[in-house]
Amino acid sequence: MELLDRARALAASLSAHTEAHDRACQLVPEVVTALRAGGFLQVLLPAELGGHALAADAYVEVLATLAEGDAATAWCVMTASTSTLLAGYLARAEAEALWRDEPPFLAGVFAPGGRATRDGDHVTLSGRWPYASGCRHAQWIAVGALLDEGAGPRHVVGFLPADDPALRIIDTWDTLGLRGTGSHDVVVDAARLAATRITSVFERRPWIDGALARVPLFGLLAAGVAACGLGIAAGAAATAGAQLRAAREAPGSSTLARHGALLARLGAARDHLIAAAARAQRAAEAGPVEPAARGLLRLAAAHVAAECVAVAREAFHLGGGAAVRVGHPLQRALRDAEMVLTHRMVAEKVVPAATRAVLGLGPVPPDL
Repeated sequence: MELLDRARALAASLSAHTEAHDRACQLVPEVVTALRAGGFLQVLLPAELGGHALAADAYVEVLATLAEGDAATAWCVMTASTSTLLAGYLARAEAEALWRDEPPFLAGVFAPGGRATRDGDHVTLSGRWPYASGCRHAQWIAVGALLDEGAGPRHVVGFLPADDPALRIIDTWDTLGLRGTGSHDVVVDAARLAATRITSVFERRPWIDGALARVPLFGLLAAGVAACGLGIAAGAAATAGAQLRAAREAPGSSTLARHGALLARLGAARDHLIAAAARAQRAAEAGPVEPAARGLLRLAAAHVAAECVAVAREAFHLGGGAAVRVGHPLQRALRDAEMVLTHRMVAEKVVPAATRAVLGLGPVPPDL
């Protein structure tokens, strides 16, 4: 696959930028340019808008490959690309205008951190949204809000240009890991936007056609989060293995057994997530994705994210005393993996709802 080959080529150079990403709390311009040139901003963009519309399992592989080179880069690709899925829910003319020329770099926060009110053909939007990954280099920002009209508030998402005078970025991203994602807070104070720039994934049907419109949006987001964890864990395993090979004394049997178990655990997690994503993709190609398949995808993402933390933790301890120093790749991998596991899409609280969907016990939540 051409995109996967491009991801491998780019990943080989990404680790040289990791410290700069951490210091700046954003991706460096060279990496943003490389992502644009490589077509990574269009990985999930619908084909109708000139995108790659990658299959779910291929998407997992691309993200995991990028994350093995640099976690922040993969994370920003993940959040930007899942935000492009909203294009199919916008008015078609609005989506075509937004993606007519050079594909924009998106930042997005789906959670309804704001309030919106309709005024004729416009909507006024205000609020504050944390975790806006990539917002420093985004050209457009999509934010969730509750729209006050009719019978009660409705969840919508509004698209704003990043240079809108009503929009500010508040420097809040002082974190344990994933510092290079620059997931600062975004504040919007009474922005006025055309009503065509708001949409709802809960109330509208996408105008795009094909499997991408049927793959569970939140399941794909969860798989993307877990895929970043896979890349981080794979990088940690590779670093630990390199240290064992370079050690002055041959590693003992117990150390080799621990590293072997780590590799097996990582491989099982990778195969599990790719298989779950492929199963959801096949279902979407045939028609609507049934609740059981949706639940299995979410279970896989949650399980794999937790497994990646365990792998990164074991690699860190295999690294010995040197790994405790700031800047050591095993310390960074552990911190980044722990951050991945805090994402609500892979949090432990998802598991009961996903299990109910698999067992056919009751209605499926709209965000599964």
